[in-house]
Amino acid sequence: MNHTLYGLLKKDLRASIALARSYRLSGERRLAVQFLNDAAQTRSELITLRGC
Repeated sequence: MNHTLYGLLKKDLRASIALARSYRLSGERRLAVQFLNDAAQTRSELITLRGC
């Protein structure tokens, strides 16, 4: 497993969740959903990478 890639994906996941929360709190529901979808995609990539 590539630890650098894994670490970067984890940071991306955290950032997407933080941005989604921020946009949701400011009333930007569509942008929040986009970032949550991005987080879900990143999570899927992490699971795939972990399985290698």
